[in-house]
Amino acid sequence: MKRRKKQNELYKMLIMAFGILIVALIVVLILILAGVGKTEEQREASLMENGRFIDGVSVEGVDLSGQTMAQALANETLQSIAKQKEDGFTYTFTAGGHQYTFGAAELGLTSSLQQTLEEAMKYGQMGDGETVREQQATAKQSGYDFKLGMHGDEAAVLEKLTALKPQMDILPQDATLEILDDVKGEGRFKYIDAVTGVDIDAGAFAKLLCQNINAGNYEVVEAPAIITNPKIDTETLKANTVKIASYQSSFKGGGLDNKDRVTNIRILADIVNGTVIEPGQTWSINEAAGPRDATTAKTVGWAYAPGIADGKYRMEVGGGVCQVSSTLYNAAIRAELTIVERRPHSWPSRYIPEGMDATISTGSPDLKISNPYNMPVYIETVLDEDAKTLTVNIYGPPLTLGYTIDFENIKVAYEPAPEPIYHYNATVDAEGNPIDPGKEVVEKESHPAQTWDVYKLYKDANGNVVKRELFTHNVYKAYTGEIYANYPDPAAAPVESPAQ
Repeated sequence: MKRRKKQNELYKMLIMAFGILIVALIVVLILILAGVGKTEEQREASLMENGRFIDGVSVEGVDLSGQTMAQALANETLQSIAKQKEDGFTYTFTAGGHQYTFGAAELGLTSSLQQTLEEAMKYGQMGDGETVREQQATAKQSGYDFKLGMHGDEAAVLEKLTALKPQMDILPQDATLEILDDVKGEGRFKYIDAVTGVDIDAGAFAKLLCQNINAGNYEVVEAPAIITNPKIDTETLKANTVKIASYQSSFKGGGLDNKDRVTNIRILADIVNGTVIEPGQTWSINEAAGPRDATTAKTVGWAYAPGIADGKYRMEVGGGVCQVSSTLYNAAIRAELTIVERRPHSWPSRYIPEGMDATISTGSPDLKISNPYNMPVYIETVLDEDAKTLTVNIYGPPLTLGYTIDFENIKVAYEPAPEPIYHYNATVDAEGNPIDPGKEVVEKESHPAQTWDVYKLYKDANGNVVKRELFTHNVYKAYTGEIYANYPDPAAAPVESPAQ
């Protein structure tokens, strides 16, 4: 009896132990299913793949209760709302004082549909127990709606910003000016403001932009950029654009005012007017003017006028332009510009002091001028056809030399012009043109040989010469004239008539 009683008690204990074991196994299974032992990332990944939205959760008013992530992503209403968000979104930012506005697609931004759905899926299912219970209660009682925003992926945004950089980056530019043709003097300068250089740091900006966008901060920001200030601003340019030299020549009388010659002076003066020579730059008047030939006579308007060629005056395209180059040369040397190339004429010119002329011709010779200053210089020409004068003004940085400059020319050698060579009994000239009986044609004029030295004078405030130095040595060689005469040599012995 006692033995049976003990057996029954042992049987009960075994059943109880087995029950406890079953309960423990069930608890372990529940804990396993609940994700105990998984990392936070693993639990979240599992929820996104296998979970369902809790009841009462919606996005942009679209109820997602009981749906999976895949179902929500495929929801056409949500996709339409997301596209409207992207299409209507613009983002404004500044860079170096300039403002830019671009759309979502231009910046590589998308709607936050994926990210918002992930947040909605975690609502009431992830977090500490108290938070989860509160969220579940809120969703059940009044529902909880999530709103779509914008999202930026840093790699995608960087790609788009890199492509946009050429539109936004700005090269620094110094202040410049234009010379207005219809205004005289310093008032003809129109100053153009300097431009500050901007080089946007696309990598740093992509990071900043995504941080703000993903945080829902769409306020205007300054893009990270390298700012380069110009070397010359408008005020500096104005202070360094003063008249530093001027020279005037006349084309009055003696054939200098021939209308075709004046036409050529006008054309070249217009070409030279407004010339800017940058610091260290060498400027060529021939390059600026281009060729003077039969073609450009038609296209540019160069006229045929007397010019020196082959030791004589002859009609040529652009004849007379040397008055412009010579006047410019005299202004340039008074402005202390560097004369890189200059050549005197075959004989002195009537419109410029001896030894101070500068001849030019298509190709060569040329007048080349270099700017020795650290600021630009500007050339202005003023042609007064009523007064028959040409003035060249040069503007640049103030000459703070402590002296003024002047020039003097001195004749150091002279030989009279040789007697011309006569071609008697000539019925035609050198070019085959007929000569009337008893008339003559001067093919070339005789010119004397002369040498002129030009000295540069340095004067103090009282006008006293404190320094005098040889500037140029100019040799004009002699030219023997030629005359074709349709009559016999007067000095020749008369021809005797045959005896009758």
